[in-house]
Amino acid sequence: MPQKHPETQYTHDLFSDYSSARKRWSRQAVEDSEFRSGKQWKKEQVNALRARAQEPLVVNVIHPAVEQAKAMLTSNAPKFQSTGRDTSDTKVGRIFSDLMSWVWDISVGNAELKRCIDDYYVKGMGVMMSYIKPDADFGRGEVMVKSIDPLSVYIDPDAEDPFCRDASNIVVAKRMTEKELIEMYPEFEESIRSSQETSHISDYDENRFGLFDEEVVPQSRKQALLNTDDERELEVFERYTKVKTPYYKIFDPFENREVILNDPQYAEYREEPAVIVTTADNQQILTESQAVNQQMQIAEQVGKVYHLMVDPQTGQPTPMAGEEHLDSVPNSTVNIDIIDKGILIDSDKIMVTKVMNTNIKQCISVGDEYLYSIILPIEDYPIVPFMNGHNRNPYPTSDVRLVRGLQEYINKIRSLIVAHASSSTNVKLLIPRGSMNKKQLEEEWAKAGTAVIEFDPELGQPIVAGPVPLPNELYKNEADAKQDIERILGIYTFMQGDVGGAPQTFKGTIAMDEFGQRRINSKKDDIEASLNQLARSVVGLIQFVYQSEKTVRLIQPNNKPSEVRINQNIYDDVSGQVIEKINDITVGKYDIIVVSGSTLPSNRWARFEYYMELYKSGLIDQTEVLKQTDVADMEGVLERAGQMQQLQSQVQQQTEQIKKLEGDLQTAQRESIHDRKRVEVKEFEKKLAKAEAKAEMATQLYKERASDELKKLREEVKKATNTKVGLS
Repeated sequence: MPQKHPETQYTHDLFSDYSSARKRWSRQAVEDSEFRSGKQWKKEQVNALRARAQEPLVVNVIHPAVEQAKAMLTSNAPKFQSTGRDTSDTKVGRIFSDLMSWVWDISVGNAELKRCIDDYYVKGMGVMMSYIKPDADFGRGEVMVKSIDPLSVYIDPDAEDPFCRDASNIVVAKRMTEKELIEMYPEFEESIRSSQETSHISDYDENRFGLFDEEVVPQSRKQALLNTDDERELEVFERYTKVKTPYYKIFDPFENREVILNDPQYAEYREEPAVIVTTADNQQILTESQAVNQQMQIAEQVGKVYHLMVDPQTGQPTPMAGEEHLDSVPNSTVNIDIIDKGILIDSDKIMVTKVMNTNIKQCISVGDEYLYSIILPIEDYPIVPFMNGHNRNPYPTSDVRLVRGLQEYINKIRSLIVAHASSSTNVKLLIPRGSMNKKQLEEEWAKAGTAVIEFDPELGQPIVAGPVPLPNELYKNEADAKQDIERILGIYTFMQGDVGGAPQTFKGTIAMDEFGQRRINSKKDDIEASLNQLARSVVGLIQFVYQSEKTVRLIQPNNKPSEVRINQNIYDDVSGQVIEKINDITVGKYDIIVVSGSTLPSNRWARFEYYMELYKSGLIDQTEVLKQTDVADMEGVLERAGQMQQLQSQVQQQTEQIKKLEGDLQTAQRESIHDRKRVEVKEFEKKLAKAEAKAEMATQLYKERASDELKKLREEVKKATNTKVGLS
């Protein structure tokens, strides 16, 4: 018998230890899964009831309650927010929320989360896993998430953390066919075909009686494949272990940049070129890629030693190969030394600190055959449990186990009610003993609840007592038991069809917040905390897989696509080398969290009123309000609203123009009236001026005539005087 690989042997030893420690929990998980699926009677209980002519009935309240809780917890897709741990990473940090949404969409995360929450309620623990699908995206790889069966997950029994972060190992064991394994790991086809069938994984026994032969627990297919020559069922073991991996924290003072590299990246970093530029005045060390490339081009074109000469035509200094001489620019000699960054590291010019970081090692085995091991670039396990009733161990209690007694109580009450109804509605026939063939009479009256009783009339008339009516309290007890199951599972009565706007309560527990989001006790917080832990592992895988340029196309809530481009290279026009990356997600540390309550259903009317208040306040637009409604043709409404707004804007502009024209007309009319008045005044003034001129002319003429007359009189007086003197 060939010797097992040490990694495979270690995996099998851990599996044996972990499986024996969780044997009771796995049996209970299988029982609860069967119980939820309708297998709620034991074989001896069924036989006892049928011996009393009673049929065992199953009034399955647990199944619809679990489905209701699952529907509420996954009513909406989770929304993710990301932040950079450093202020310089804020811009790139926002991209991770889009990348997480992309991973969630391509993984059909909503369906996987529903399966996980179903296990959370029924088996006590749901499990989700982040992984790399290398053949996706045409071989470039994609990060995916999926839900796995918790019965296939074997956790360190000493783990006390609800997310099992303190577990030393986690083993995932499952059965797969040989063809499935070869399709999944085509590069290991030879090892898979050479592996032997093993029986380390045990089947689970059914514990309950199925009234309709329900098949709940998956069983091995080895017996079914015995007659198939080209197919086998093999056991696959995936072991996840925390290991210490060396990393190098590098600080480059010449570029003022800090990076963290693993072993291969550090080896490449040491071989990167650097340049020492020596002049007559000083010495300068260049490590930035663009500056180094520029100096290397000068060294290639001119030489590693050059000086400056004055160009007689342009008067500008020009580099010339060789040492400087009498005609060159004084002290212009430059020496270019091209070295590796490893020399700067060894001389402590670049500071390097070696640190040991925790990573996850994944080891894959098929049967007793070892396949491969790989170290994942993440600090936490990619397997995240969703613990329900966590008891500080990896064996939580399910809600189904808490309500099993109530469910059995409901089934027994319903069986009693049906038996009582059957007895009350059927004939009880009394005949004298020996009066007829009893067997023949029984065949004629062979109906449910019919009884044929012989009596001897000579011994007295028998007293026939009918069934006692069932009290109404019995029916109330059944209804109370159903409500108790819904309450224990976190289902409130108003959530089953009540869409009122105001917060309501059930037995004193407030189940809706001010935004209409329904609270489901602590289960919402459990789910969101586990999703946050899952997102942390996804971040590390995203940074590992998405190394090259990539464009991610997302569908926004308004059904409009958006693009996110990451690792976009900027090339040098001359050398063609990458000088910078835009949205480089491969560096830095980032955190992704789920927006609280984003997966829960919301009260539509309360949310609509909330958005209407924001719309009235002018904080949001009409589009955001319409998103909260059930309007089918939202695009048409927005288009018509846009047309109406345009028409209203045109009408408003025309109204303003009319008002302006009316004002201008009134102004013109007033100015016209004023002009006419001014004209009339001017004409009157002209008339007055003419009259005044005529008056002045008349006055002047009168004065001149008077002066003439006065002059004549004076002359006459003078003549008279002269005449009188002459006479004297």
